[in-house]
Amino acid sequence: MSSEDLNEHVEPAPDEQSGAAPSADPDLAERLAEAEREIDQFKRLAQRAQADLVNYRNRVRGEQESLQARTTGRVAGRFIEVADQLEKALAPEATGGVDPQWLSGVQAIYQNLLNVLKAEGFERYDAHGDEFDPRRHEALLVSPSTEHPPNHVMRQLAAGYSRNGETVRPAQVEIASTPENEVDQAEGS
Repeated sequence: MSSEDLNEHVEPAPDEQSGAAPSADPDLAERLAEAEREIDQFKRLAQRAQADLVNYRNRVRGEQESLQARTTGRVAGRFIEVADQLEKALAPEATGGVDPQWLSGVQAIYQNLLNVLKAEGFERYDAHGDEFDPRRHEALLVSPSTEHPPNHVMRQLAAGYSRNGETVRPAQVEIASTPENEVDQAEGS
């Protein structure tokens, strides 16, 4: 038999006659569809896990930065208290009769402490004459005054400190209020 004879005797499969793809086992098609669904499910699960990991890393980084900022603020607060004590010790009323060389040394230490705080980003600010702002000032005293506008700082008891534009320690101040006789006159009008 020649090869032509063989080709004549071989009958094509039914799918080949219609030009359609060979029919697959219905069970195989179902398993394939199920495998594709599982792949999609695992992809979504992997994407969620990856997003959760990124969120976790960002949260931990934020918590670490917050903890570091609080710790730095707490330590700086202690140094600020030391600066306040040195400032009070260097006040003219406290330095009468003190050896000038010793006083000069303490002033240098005080200035060095302020420089260290500044190098770490802590800025000292004065509140003299400012309008009272509860975010920047802590009112320890309120006194009537005709020399200062009401609700303005008359006297600073302790300087304020800020870092990156945020108040670390508000300035402790005495603020002016309207004298009583002016309040009485305003009410009587």
